[in-house]
Amino acid sequence: MRWLLLYLRSRQVAAGTGTALACAVGVALLTGDNPTRQLMFAVLTTTAVTAVTATGLAGVDPALERTAALRWWWRRAAHVVAIGGLAVVLGVAVGPPVDTEVVVRGAVGLAGLAALGATVLGGGLAWCVPMVWTVVAVSALLASQPPAGPLLTWLVQPPDTTAATVAAGGLGLAGLLVYAIRGPRVQ
Repeated sequence: MRWLLLYLRSRQVAAGTGTALACAVGVALLTGDNPTRQLMFAVLTTTAVTAVTATGLAGVDPALERTAALRWWWRRAAHVVAIGGLAVVLGVAVGPPVDTEVVVRGAVGLAGLAALGATVLGGGLAWCVPMVWTVVAVSALLASQPPAGPLLTWLVQPPDTTAATVAAGGLGLAGLLVYAIRGPRVQ
């Protein structure tokens, strides 16, 4: 139990969770009755939660993970799953009223992108990858109705779009596996 407390403290989980809650409430206050706006703000809620918690995917000393005698892969995998779970909970409970499938799909894909970002760019920049993907998807949503390219704009596709679900699931699984095996980039 002591290792869990130390892990949570070193990854600044309390601060990340509090900031994620504040972001979700802030975005929810901006949402109106327009269905396009509701989808856009649901995506922004999920992205904000994922982005602020993604910085905790690397500790203060990432080299410590590589030298420890403990196996870290399952802790890393659990951390990515927890980020996705928090994004789902806050997206459904606090976010605008959209289909739960859209929130779950977004949380899975964005958590995977954050994990890939931590592996490639490091924990401090892990938030950039889901944020850039969201900007592209929301820009496509605002530019045309309905958005084209379900593999690129899976975040803003309707709930029954199979290609969007496959894209989000693939990104989530790839990020989970790569991050769990490799870990965060050592600066």
